Amino acid sequence: MKKNLQWKWSVMVLLLSLLFTQSFAQSRVSGTVTSAKDKTPLPGVSVRVKNSQTGTITDVGGKYSISTNTGETLVFSFVGFANKEVAIGNQTQIDIALEEDVTQLGEVVVTALGIKKEAKKLGYATASVTPDQINVNRTVNFMNALQGKMAGVNITTLGSGPAGTSKVRIRGQSSFGGTNSPLIVVNGVPIDNTNFALAQGNLSGDGSVQNRGNNNSDGGDGLSSINPDDIESMTVLKGATAAALYGSRAKDGVIMITTKTKGASKGIGVEFNSNFTTDVPMILTDWQYEYGQGEGGRRPTAANPTSGVWSFGERFQPGMTQVLFNGVTVPYEPQRNQIREFLRNGNTFTNTVSLSSGGENGGFNLSIANMDNNGILPNNSFNRKTINLGFTQTLAGKLIVSGNMNYSKEINRNPPQFAQQDFSIPTTLYTIANSMPMDVLEANAFNPAGNEYLWSRFTNRTNPYFNLARKFENIARDRLFGNLTLRYNIKDWLYAQVRIGQDYWSRQQDYNFPTGSASLAPAPAGFVNGNYIQEVRRQREVNADFLIGATRKFGNFGVDATFGGNQLYITGEINSVQGTDFVVRDLYTIMNTRVRDPFFGFSERKVNSLYGAAEFSYKNFLFLNVTARNDWFSTLSPENRSILYPSITGSFVFSDAFDNMPSWLNFGKLRAAYAEVGSDTDVGAYANNLFYGINANLFPVGTSAAQAPLGFISGSTVPNANLKPMRASEAEIGLELKMFNNRVTVDFAFYNKITKDQIVSAQISDASGFTNTRLNSGQSRNRGFEYLVNVVPVQTDNFRWDVTVNGSYNQTLVQRILTNDDGAGNDLNGDGRAEQIVVGESIWRAGQGQIRQVVGQPIGLLYANAYARDAQGRRIFDAAGLPVINPLQPFGSTIPKWVGGITNSFVYKGIGLSFLIDYKLGHIMSSGTNFNAWRHGLHKGTLVGRETN
Repeated sequence: MKKNLQWKWSVMVLLLSLLFTQSFAQSRVSGTVTSAKDKTPLPGVSVRVKNSQTGTITDVGGKYSISTNTGETLVFSFVGFANKEVAIGNQTQIDIALEEDVTQLGEVVVTALGIKKEAKKLGYATASVTPDQINVNRTVNFMNALQGKMAGVNITTLGSGPAGTSKVRIRGQSSFGGTNSPLIVVNGVPIDNTNFALAQGNLSGDGSVQNRGNNNSDGGDGLSSINPDDIESMTVLKGATAAALYGSRAKDGVIMITTKTKGASKGIGVEFNSNFTTDVPMILTDWQYEYGQGEGGRRPTAANPTSGVWSFGERFQPGMTQVLFNGVTVPYEPQRNQIREFLRNGNTFTNTVSLSSGGENGGFNLSIANMDNNGILPNNSFNRKTINLGFTQTLAGKLIVSGNMNYSKEINRNPPQFAQQDFSIPTTLYTIANSMPMDVLEANAFNPAGNEYLWSRFTNRTNPYFNLARKFENIARDRLFGNLTLRYNIKDWLYAQVRIGQDYWSRQQDYNFPTGSASLAPAPAGFVNGNYIQEVRRQREVNADFLIGATRKFGNFGVDATFGGNQLYITGEINSVQGTDFVVRDLYTIMNTRVRDPFFGFSERKVNSLYGAAEFSYKNFLFLNVTARNDWFSTLSPENRSILYPSITGSFVFSDAFDNMPSWLNFGKLRAAYAEVGSDTDVGAYANNLFYGINANLFPVGTSAAQAPLGFISGSTVPNANLKPMRASEAEIGLELKMFNNRVTVDFAFYNKITKDQIVSAQISDASGFTNTRLNSGQSRNRGFEYLVNVVPVQTDNFRWDVTVNGSYNQTLVQRILTNDDGAGNDLNGDGRAEQIVVGESIWRAGQGQIRQVVGQPIGLLYANAYARDAQGRRIFDAAGLPVINPLQPFGSTIPKWVGGITNSFVYKGIGLSFLIDYKLGHIMSSGTNFNAWRHGLHKGTLVGRETN
């Protein structure tokens, strides 16, 4: 017993000795950090103890003070200067002079093909995003968190659930038909970003889903497969010049994402990241609560009324009652919180575990993550599990092997229906009568037969509680993408590289339109007692490329040249079957249906490419870059198969060119660029040939097959063998400045883009058996400017305030649609109006709203009805007392002219706080919610005239 106590006291003495030894060894080091070039003090320099959380920053005089231990290392780092490390001995005073680092001053960005370049050499605009900007205040689709943080980039989030699509537009909308989305590139290799924001034609234009029960949910896009914790950096290549090496896929810019491939230090590092966010519904309605449920100024007083979504009843009076759809009598009084009662708070919980290692010869990063999200709709959820592996290794000093792999398993349950009325919970919530008690609606979702109570004569306003219980949609996607790269450094100035990348996904989806819904009684033709759809989609995209690069210097001149090639191969297929007329009620399987309608689709396309780039420099301040890429398309006729895309850029770093520059100017650059790019997405596979499909075997058993054709010509569009990709030519100029010890940064760009050979649909005689054909004719002009300003107004030892303002102005003008007009909006059809086409129709009521492209006008012009008014602006009424409505007329463009954001960030002793204000201005929109608020008597504007008819 005595020996045991002695042993314990010995251990305690040893621990105390170590503790006091550490305490006495600790000291405080102070000093001043200056610029080695002009000896001026540097405020805001980061001073930290290596491999620890201890750190500080220099004050306005460049002074610092920090606690250290003998044997530790101090790391000094500052933007535009090379890092410096100093080992701590017995010093108490350490003054540091930092050398300018031209690489850091101009920054290093990832450009086309995954090539890293100094930003000072670039003759075009880019935007870079840090991991903090992505992960702080994160969203399920990380792209949505970046709205307002990059100049010239407009990101729109649809109100369609946690896994909803992120709509990204870079420098506006360059074309008035087809896709305007940027190319997504991960670690130098493009990946698929098919979006399932609407049911219609969402893969290869097959159009198969649009006939499958009018299902309009948002199934997400390719970006939702990426775990933001795996992102190391992200660069947006904005203009055509920046993205020119991607040729036909670069019309709308490129988003370059680089994931982690190695750790920061030797040994195995473990990192655990846990993140929780919550979503609280913002109910911004301002309904009228003077009149309640009913029609024609009468409240429901009889059993089984059908006015559940009409608020044109009597004025509320104390003691009044109403009889609801199921005969229940309840007080006739306003219900002010119906929407909030139904919705819940959403939440997202993300956990990521990472293992990493690094060293001189390479390393790896392995992460496993799980993200669980519950949407604000009670039955909506999204789960994503990801595994990401990145690695790099140098063998024998010359061969570098690197690669990455990302696997994701995504399950999206019950995304909301949107942009339609049928089975749409949001539509019902925003039209429900303002005196309908939600608890009564929930308790009486089913009648005694198990069907939905008929509670509104608008039967497609499905009872939201019946919807929750009976309608379902399940989407599951397995996705694997990645690449393997071999790079051999033949000489210190010459290398050769080969790379192969693949993006494969399989998407299973099943959904129903439930038996017993009031909207299905009586059932439409071919839609008996509801229906059930099963669907499987698969897509594989393979990119194989090679690259040879050389860098040489000849006195004051330098040359950096690359030459390479790529082969793109894409295949997609869909298996889909719809079943209806169920044998056993509420058993939703295809084998339980009597009538089945199958569909199969397949497409493939290939693009072969060769490209090259050459960069010429003089004294490291004057740069000239030229690139060229030639694509050969499998989807085009031999005459149009080969397309060349050139570019040229120049960059002049005048702050390095002259010795007598003012001391307040740290960096200054002028740049100019011109490029031609294109897009073949509007051509599509098989668009230049006639092909046919096979009809489903729907004729009754025992009848002659001759009564039903086995095959059919697919579509109503005549194929055009002479179609070619649209082309976009863009010129831009820019100015970059860093001033006052990098406390003020300015980046400005002006651009002008002409997009021609756009594919438009032209009407033809239906005597041919077709109704239209597609032509290369349309032309538009996209012009604008963008700016980024960063200012550090306050910087002390313990506090730093950063203000970043970014914005852009953009407008796209329609110059030509079908004919070779002058773009002045002349009457080219002989009908008294400029040439125009309708590209969108109101889903709320036909003929009351359209999106048109009109020659001489901005793109996306909204046409709508309007009240007729006299010369004094007063409304005109007819003999019956109803307002006179004018025909459709233009109200303005739906595309915003101004997009940007203002970010303020504050850091006090390592604790950060930031907030962002983003904006979109200069456009108009048509709101279906607002339309319904008037239509159903909820809007305060409907109070006028109720008592006087």
